[in-house]
Amino acid sequence: MNKNLKFNIIIEGQKNGVSVTCRKYNISRTIYYRWLKRYKARGIEGLNDIKKNFIPVNKTSPKIEDALIGLIKIYPSYGPKAIKYLLEEIGHNISESAVFNVMKRHNLTNKESRIRFAKKKENKITRSLPPLSEINSGECWLFWITDYGNFNNLGNLYEYTMFDFKSRIACTRLYRDISLSHFEDLLTAVAMPVAQTLDFNTKYICFFQGSTIIRYTKNLFKSKISKVIQDNGLDIKIYVFQTNYDLAKIKELRNQYTDGCISFLMPLIHDGMSFNKLKIQFQKYIRDYNMTHKVKFDSGMYSPIEYHNELTNTNPILPLWAYINRQY
Repeated sequence: MNKNLKFNIIIEGQKNGVSVTCRKYNISRTIYYRWLKRYKARGIEGLNDIKKNFIPVNKTSPKIEDALIGLIKIYPSYGPKAIKYLLEEIGHNISESAVFNVMKRHNLTNKESRIRFAKKKENKITRSLPPLSEINSGECWLFWITDYGNFNNLGNLYEYTMFDFKSRIACTRLYRDISLSHFEDLLTAVAMPVAQTLDFNTKYICFFQGSTIIRYTKNLFKSKISKVIQDNGLDIKIYVFQTNYDLAKIKELRNQYTDGCISFLMPLIHDGMSFNKLKIQFQKYIRDYNMTHKVKFDSGMYSPIEYHNELTNTNPILPLWAYINRQY
């Protein structure tokens, strides 16, 4: 059963009753509530069939691949065999064919392409992230897009979120389509002013492997996101979570936050609220979430901004824009 049909069943169950809807579509209430839970956690994408990731046992490790790419930048005229020997000298054992495969993935199999690559300005992509326990408040933003589905009075509805891992401060806006310009709008119009006001030392923006924005930009994701970061004069590294990274805590925080957003939005959507009014109401919800909504942290109950202030021993005066509703 595809995600759109599951989504329609969920909506119908909310309107007409779960038992009646389950009998109509010959599904159990357990399945219905499982779908509802997944929808609340991840939006309509959570209704996709779950596929298990498979990592080839012989895949080159990120550490070796980073070292390999670094050597290509220094010795762009060297081919796979010469790079293999250089890697052995610094303690990395890898076959010549594996070196070639890495070069192929990065479109660096001929000398001319490697020379052009070596001359490029260093981009902001990183293949490593510090342990979560070592990340301070304001250092690491998580970015995701939640697809809420299609509604008769609204069309498609997407939630774009920039979420600080440590403090849980969130910058979120609603849009009607997938666009890199919306990511840039959220970054420059909301996240950057918040970071400046709260004196964040932002070092990373993290994306989820296989996320909507990565699928949208396809093979150009890294270069396009890097360009947005560089064009706005930010010294921030871009990280894409690998399948072997421990994401349990991160996914738990994302699911909790998205569940709260969906629970707030769904009644307004069912009441037929217009898109512009929905955006304004959602701004108020996000402001209350950041400033007054207390959640449990390790050291007690705080709102996200209160917790950031506690960790950094600061109490900044928030500017006027933080309290007013702004059209976008």
